[in-house]
Amino acid sequence: MREVVFSIPVTGTISLEGNLLRITVNETTITTRLEVTELLGKRLVLQHGKTLFDLVLDVARDLVQETGTNEFTGAELYHMALQKYPDLNLRRNSWGAHMIACAANHPSYGHYTSRRKYFRYLGHGRYSLDKTLILAGEPK
Repeated sequence: MREVVFSIPVTGTISLEGNLLRITVNETTITTRLEVTELLGKRLVLQHGKTLFDLVLDVARDLVQETGTNEFTGAELYHMALQKYPDLNLRRNSWGAHMIACAANHPSYGHYTSRRKYFRYLGHGRYSLDKTLILAGEPK
């Protein structure tokens, strides 16, 4: 027996209406109900008017007051933020990017459009909080 490989192009349409998926090929239509149990990739949702920059600053102030030292790493702040805000979907990469955007003397600071001057980069992943912001209520 000899086999021959061939292909037949088939054109159809797929439409999504609410939770119904409809697939139509030629004159045949298949409709199925989609059950969405959980949203993929939950987004970070903060209080109205708060940004991740505000969160970074709040956690840094708390860490400085708690430890009594004004030197920390981004990882220390991130882990404290996870403990302080367990319901938020904080992502490590976003946290690190916001920390760099808050340190005016960091070598990568120039790559960020949203810049703050909350920290001083000390090198080797270490930061210190600007002394004017340790006890201040709002950033300047």
